[in-house]
Amino acid sequence: MDTWIIAVASFVPMLLLLVVVHELGHFWSAKAFGIKVLEFGVGYPPRAVSIYTGRTETLLTPGTVCLNASIGAVRPGQVIRVLSGENPEGQLVAHFIELPESGRWGGLLQSLVGLAGFGRGPQSESNPGQIARRRLDDVQTDEYLRHEGRVREVLPDRIVLADMIYSVNWLPLGGFVRLSGENNPAAPGSLARRGVGQRAIVLAAGSAMNALFPIVAFAIMFMVPHTEMVGGSAEITSVAPNSPAEAAGLFAGDRVLQVGDQPSGTPQELPREVHLSAGTEMTWIIERDGQRQVAQVTPRVNPPPGEGAVGITFAIVDQQEVRRIEPPWTAARLGVTSTWDMLTLMGREIRGWFGGGRGPELSGPIGIAQITGEVTRQGGLEGWVLVAILLSINLAVLNILPIPMLDGGRLLFVFIEWVRGGKRVPSEKEGLVHLIGFVALLALVIAISANDIIRLVRGISPLGG
Repeated sequence: MDTWIIAVASFVPMLLLLVVVHELGHFWSAKAFGIKVLEFGVGYPPRAVSIYTGRTETLLTPGTVCLNASIGAVRPGQVIRVLSGENPEGQLVAHFIELPESGRWGGLLQSLVGLAGFGRGPQSESNPGQIARRRLDDVQTDEYLRHEGRVREVLPDRIVLADMIYSVNWLPLGGFVRLSGENNPAAPGSLARRGVGQRAIVLAAGSAMNALFPIVAFAIMFMVPHTEMVGGSAEITSVAPNSPAEAAGLFAGDRVLQVGDQPSGTPQELPREVHLSAGTEMTWIIERDGQRQVAQVTPRVNPPPGEGAVGITFAIVDQQEVRRIEPPWTAARLGVTSTWDMLTLMGREIRGWFGGGRGPELSGPIGIAQITGEVTRQGGLEGWVLVAILLSINLAVLNILPIPMLDGGRLLFVFIEWVRGGKRVPSEKEGLVHLIGFVALLALVIAISANDIIRLVRGISPLGG
């Protein structure tokens, strides 16, 4: 039970953080291009908390239809829903306004107010005093902007709304940015109305933020006071039979002084250099019985389970503990190089899938939560951040791939439009492709999650322990 408490308590905040980082990319880029952003949500509905910001004016005309009440019932502070179009001058014009439905007596009072003629401005439907008992969702049209906001001011010819919503929702499993007209160029301020370049940037911005996150996270880790082990060397404690280490003539008790151009004094440096050089011959400098020797070692791309790329186990000896704080410019450089190293390792791993040996070991949300919990329990905050960095890189790569329903799938249709000289794929056909992709992704997630559950029941760690 404690293990799962740690897993959930560590994974849910991580998922929220990475999704919010991703959505901030879409949000900031859309704002930069003047695209109407309707909502930035943390978690998924139903809403727990909503904050309404902004200042949007929408004009009232004799043709404005008010649902559930008269225009005179609109008051500052109310949350209303509006269906707005554009006039030739580019101003928003309210065609339908939906007020919250009142109870029996509130509705009667609003009717009396309307019949008495106290409501100023345009009236419901085309007859003063009549109240349309419909919902805004019943109005089927793609030409208008559907926005919700808190009323700031009610003027004779317009309503001023705070219609940019920041929401915190009850299901803490992600987040979203809701834009005007994502697939409808007719809607005012819509994403779909923008050119190919702007739409491509907005769609790719989420993955760009996930790719930037590891650099920033690594840099912060280097700037925060931290302890590093310096000096020392790696002493081989065992050599697996028929391994590259055995072929190179390495024995237990040998001290590895240098691997390629890098000293091997920390537990991270030796495995990192080995993985970065998988499939490539490396020069190792070792010490045996007080004498330095040179060995040529070629790490395996797909080693047997439990052996590692070279086939050794080792211990770090003669190290010293040093407390360090890196300046921002050094931390930024180390953040870039550390992220690049991680990307290189992932690239070699992917290439290894196609070169024979073991295939990819996939984990769904359950498996990732289990991994996060195990690493957090063993490595604390630093381990948690490293898992977040790795997951952020995975999200960046996955989302940019041309997979229907994901950002990369939508980018593919933007690219097709560019190739066709601006001719768009019909929205119905694109929607069908994304629907098929969604069903396929859902089936894959269910299959992977079933495997995660089986592994969990059997007590098998996703980390191989």
